[in-house]
Amino acid sequence: MAVQDMVGLGRALNGEAKYPEAESLYSQAVAMRRRSLGAEHPSTLEAMDSLAKVYVDDGKFTQAAAMLEQVVDIERRILGPEHPDTLDTMNTLANVEYQQGKLAQAEVLYRQNFEIRKRVLGEENTSTLKSLVNLAMDEGAMGKYAEAEALRLEVLDIKRRREGPEHRNTLYAMSGLGDTYTSEGKYAQAEATFRQLLEIQKRVLGAEDFNRLRALHDLAFVYMLQGKYAEAESYAAQALAGRRHALGPQHPDTVASAEELAVAYIGEGKYGEAEPLARGALETEKKVDPKDFSRFFAASVLGASLAGQKKYGEGEPLLREGYEGMLAIKGRTSTDDRYHLKFAHQWLVRVEGAG
Repeated sequence: MAVQDMVGLGRALNGEAKYPEAESLYSQAVAMRRRSLGAEHPSTLEAMDSLAKVYVDDGKFTQAAAMLEQVVDIERRILGPEHPDTLDTMNTLANVEYQQGKLAQAEVLYRQNFEIRKRVLGEENTSTLKSLVNLAMDEGAMGKYAEAEALRLEVLDIKRRREGPEHRNTLYAMSGLGDTYTSEGKYAQAEATFRQLLEIQKRVLGAEDFNRLRALHDLAFVYMLQGKYAEAESYAAQALAGRRHALGPQHPDTVASAEELAVAYIGEGKYGEAEPLARGALETEKKVDPKDFSRFFAASVLGASLAGQKKYGEGEPLLREGYEGMLAIKGRTSTDDRYHLKFAHQWLVRVEGAG
């Protein structure tokens, strides 16, 4: 088989999630191009980059990072550190480091990427702004919320000036700022940002736009963090109804909204209403990935809904399973993860005390 045919077939197999087969073909393509064209030929680098993407899709981040490090090292020497291909590979490598929770390494790459693009392309270039958003995301994940907020505000200001206050990209920047305010515990600012965002989104995007439904979900979470469960219920219910209709009942976002509404019900003492939502979410999560963090959270929510009805024999094992499962696999601790762990632990302690 010709190398180009291997690359095309590998791309198709990767699109079908047949990762071992795609990896095998791309590995052969890399080896053949190295032999015939040399290790530093653009076609060889293209094949290496494609193989790295298969590794990423298959969750093999260590192998992906090793491959991308080779590519970016060659590109820096052959193309130069400011070449667009070099910067794109750097950004992909930074994303892989971020996904592994190697936030400090990702920060170095994101910052270098941003500074070069700002110098070469200008601070308002689309690629420069993408680098700035990535850096803000990483700073937030590291708990550097003041830095993340400043970067988010900078991006939003540029987007508003360049593309207008109601452009989809501007609204995306507002969503990122709202998330940062939430992580900082600046709930009043988060509420105001998400409310303004929702008002614009409903007018220019439609009631069931994917991003608007996410904003409803995010605003519900802001209220949840403050213990304002009635307000959380209102927005979580809207998000769930919209996602069920637009995405279907099995979509991960729909399941997340079902869990969120169940938690709001639990906060209000509506345990019977929470139970079917939590039970359905857990059944779906088990089918998708029985060892995923969200699956363990669903177990905790169901456990709490049962314990709230004094069904301690059914609720306690689920709460224990959920809390211990989340604790064992938590990596980079996001605001959501911290809340989920706290929720599960508080209910577990409560049930143990009742026993």
